[in-house]
Amino acid sequence: MTLIDLGELRDEPDRDLPPPRPPRAVGRPLRVALVLALLVATVAGAAPTPERISVVVPAGVRAEAFPDGDRLYVVGPAEGETAGTAEVRAYAMPLRESAAGRSPVLSWRAVVPVGDRVWQARTWPGVVVFAVAGEQDLGQTLALDAATGRERWRQPGFPWWDRAGTLLVQSGGEDGGTLRSVDPASGRTTWSVPTSREGAMYSVRDGLIDRIVLAPARGRVEVRDVRSGELVHAADLRLGELPGYGHAMVANGLLLVLRPAAGVLTAYGLDGLRQRWETSLPLMDHIEDCGEVLCANGRTGGFSAVDPATGAIRWTGGRWAGGLHAQGDRLLALEPGPLGERFSVLDATTGRAIADLGMWQLMPGHGDDRLLAVRPAATGGGLVVAELDLAAGRVRVLDVLRDASGDCRGSVDTVLCRLHSGGFGVWRFRG
Repeated sequence: MTLIDLGELRDEPDRDLPPPRPPRAVGRPLRVALVLALLVATVAGAAPTPERISVVVPAGVRAEAFPDGDRLYVVGPAEGETAGTAEVRAYAMPLRESAAGRSPVLSWRAVVPVGDRVWQARTWPGVVVFAVAGEQDLGQTLALDAATGRERWRQPGFPWWDRAGTLLVQSGGEDGGTLRSVDPASGRTTWSVPTSREGAMYSVRDGLIDRIVLAPARGRVEVRDVRSGELVHAADLRLGELPGYGHAMVANGLLLVLRPAAGVLTAYGLDGLRQRWETSLPLMDHIEDCGEVLCANGRTGGFSAVDPATGAIRWTGGRWAGGLHAQGDRLLALEPGPLGERFSVLDATTGRAIADLGMWQLMPGHGDDRLLAVRPAATGGGLVVAELDLAAGRVRVLDVLRDASGDCRGSVDTVLCRLHSGGFGVWRFRG
């Protein structure tokens, strides 16, 4: 992809804002900070835009759209059908510049019964898999034939996939459920294990699931192999009997148990499930995986970076509310402010501020480690699209989409946004 490198954007968009301040103990929990406001900013209008292909896709106001590879899937309520029925339309994405401004080619249309909102899509050879959200359970997983739209299979449960093509489907409820490894093409279950009401957690390295962890409040903790489902390690850690048992997660090869009432974080190694360390973290109520560190977020504010090897607190987040994304030794952090949330790049090992990236809204998406973001352009309307480059500590502006209004998604070389005129605009950036 061709990118426009504007360096640190000194003259835009933050020329009227003061420089970064020294850290101070201010912040909100990460779950609140993730609600990012879109704020007005100015973009250097003279900068050229990358080569692109643009198309317009018709869609109703309740439709969702999912770019994936060379396909675009639009899912919305099916007109004239019973409630809970969705229409799925698959479009072939254009590859030539001569197609700019035209509608993409409709490959197929399918009407399928779904109980709720379809909110995620992923293509495998010969099949496209959709995640369907549920209210009372973990929803459904639906697979359609990639060539025709014919339904291949559906199963109860929420799908989880990785870059290698692993597909896990987890169903559950108050009485527990099942975790299954599923062949995407056929829906055949290759292995399954029962789960407690707490469900399963995954150890992920370099975008690949390498181990599965079942950590019930009562009973033994299990570590299982992702390829076979076989039991690798097991131990009764008596998690439910610990004072104030609360939040559990998996990160950095560790099972982490945070007990907010006791103000204690305990780490167990996934190899053998032996306790590695325990540290005092008063007034903390949530732990996030921040790459080379663990981000401990305070009950009423505050943010600490914990060393995953020892449990020692490396540094405090100061004015930042918490870490959002990690790449190597760089951490994307959020700073709350009177007008919205600002992004900064921090050194994960020291907490040193490397760059102030300004105010953006991250796009949901999948496919690589690129962080695509948008915000309104101050003049001329539309949205500015950019990549937040953590390694370089700068913003790389890709384009200004004059017709876009919001609700954007990104996927590798594609950006999709709602249009003021209705439907979706799709922009493919060709390098």
